[in-house]
Amino acid sequence: MTTLLPVPAGGALRAPGVRESNAAAVLAAARLAGPLSRASIAARTELSMPTVSRQVAALVEAGLLHELPELATAGSIGRPRVPVDVNDRVIAACGVHVGVSTTTYGLADLRGRLLDSERVATPAGPPGEAFAQLAGRIRAFLRRWSDRRVVGIGLATGGRVDAVNGLLDHDRLGWRRVPARELLASATGLPVHLDGHVPAMATAELLFGPWNQPRSLLYFYARQVVGIALAMDGRLHRGPGPDGSVAHLPVGGDEPCPCGRTGCLEVTVAEETVVRKAFQAGVIPEPRISMLQAAADAGEPEAVRLLDERANTLGRAVAMLRDIVNPDLIVLGGQAVTDSPSRFGELLRGFAGRTALPGTDLVTVTRFGQDVQAIAACTGVLRQLYDYPFGTLAS
Repeated sequence: MTTLLPVPAGGALRAPGVRESNAAAVLAAARLAGPLSRASIAARTELSMPTVSRQVAALVEAGLLHELPELATAGSIGRPRVPVDVNDRVIAACGVHVGVSTTTYGLADLRGRLLDSERVATPAGPPGEAFAQLAGRIRAFLRRWSDRRVVGIGLATGGRVDAVNGLLDHDRLGWRRVPARELLASATGLPVHLDGHVPAMATAELLFGPWNQPRSLLYFYARQVVGIALAMDGRLHRGPGPDGSVAHLPVGGDEPCPCGRTGCLEVTVAEETVVRKAFQAGVIPEPRISMLQAAADAGEPEAVRLLDERANTLGRAVAMLRDIVNPDLIVLGGQAVTDSPSRFGELLRGFAGRTALPGTDLVTVTRFGQDVQAIAACTGVLRQLYDYPFGTLAS
């Protein structure tokens, strides 16, 4: 079994050669601006025409690019003027996002478009049994897409991820030093890319988001857990410790945290917290977030208050982080944001009331909506494919 070998700087394959780097540059040009002629790719990448022609030929043969002769300029002569573009009809990446209560499977094409997805309860029990169930689900899920060449599985989850060694610790699931990459790879026969879920979501924004290549981007995620990722010049910053936890950012309030303090961000805004409060107050008959949102939409005052309070708290937390990092763009993701679009105004009010810097127009919401977990997990493989196309396909 050959698996993708990540490095601390972001889960990429080791030591790309000149050919791999040139292929990645050609593929990136087509992804960002295709369809493009070979001449246009040469101008964008500053590679020679012979180099571009060789790389295009290899990428077409590999199924990553395809020619579009029908788009050639009228009267043009020779293949250098025939446009090429990303071939999104052959290759796909599978993704698995393991959440505290829900696991999401996804399949995405080379443009990061979700072809299929499925949500199930996260398997309980010892890690070996849980990963055996995950693998069985993956095999059944991929049988629906036998016409696609699936080049790998992206596994994204919370907790502490050791991407170099493929190990996972997840306190909420009771997992300690689980060889997640090895377990999933051996059970499915596919290469596995392991990453934290928030870095994976930020990578999806960088690779497939509609943003005009901001110099710096802060990604903020909130649902049952909260986390952030910071990108500079199109690449995630990776520190030596756990990726992006801001669980204990002090936001005020009296909600007790397992750390022994009160008013930590994660326990204050977690979905299970606001649902519990609504259920205990008799606002909803069952502790379900969908019921709380429906009650708020119907104008139930306590439901509105609870969701507005959470949104305002999220906005204040984002403001504190913004004032430290001062990014060009802030992207918000996670169902605490995307499932409550009517609360976005309250979030912005909390943000504006706390930030010491001018302007709120740099705050936006992910375009992936409820699909963010599935897309993010798939993106781990797609990022490697775009960075190391031949190495990834050979794995």
